[in-house]
Amino acid sequence: METGTPTPNGFQAMRWQRRIRNAPGAMFLTGCCMQGGPVSTVAITGGITSEHRAPGAFNIDNSVKCAKCGTAKSKGIVLYTTGDSSIKAAMDAGGITKVHHVDFESTNIFNIYTEATTIVWGE
Repeated sequence: METGTPTPNGFQAMRWQRRIRNAPGAMFLTGCCMQGGPVSTVAITGGITSEHRAPGAFNIDNSVKCAKCGTAKSKGIVLYTTGDSSIKAAMDAGGITKVHHVDFESTNIFNIYTEATTIVWGE
């Protein structure tokens, strides 16, 4: 073999090193560290940070007054998430029995810290 030419095993080792080295960047760029759920369906995503509020995909019930507000929150750091940001949890927190409409808030900082909030309005 010539000097400096990698062996077949050397090529294979180089491929694995490249995959391992590029994995964190690929996760960051593809959003694998981002939260899921209704908030992530919004098309607004910042590369470094993002914070936005979006309406839920629910019909507004005009027969219900918008007198009370209840919130429920989930938080995540790197690959660990916790919390209950369901509509039911937000209704319970605000003492709401009839829903007028639902909003969602999302915060994302460097794809390391994420926060999802569900806001329910009703009576």
